[in-house]
Amino acid sequence: MFKNRPYGKAELALLYQPCSTSESALKTLNRWINGCPMLVEELKELNYHSRRHTFLKPEVEAIVKHLGEP
Repeated sequence: MFKNRPYGKAELALLYQPCSTSESALKTLNRWINGCPMLVEELKELNYHSRRHTFLKPEVEAIVKHLGEP
């Protein structure tokens, strides 16, 4: 059962693509995020920083809202 909490980026990416390597899963998750303009806008409003290695709880909530639960 998925829990909304802060996640390491690779950790969350692997929940969406458990059979991938962490690098591949992260690239795919980033592609999905960037392919959803509404999600990108919401993450900007939450002051998301792409260089950070974690997704904060509100960012995870936004990702799940737009991409669905992993």
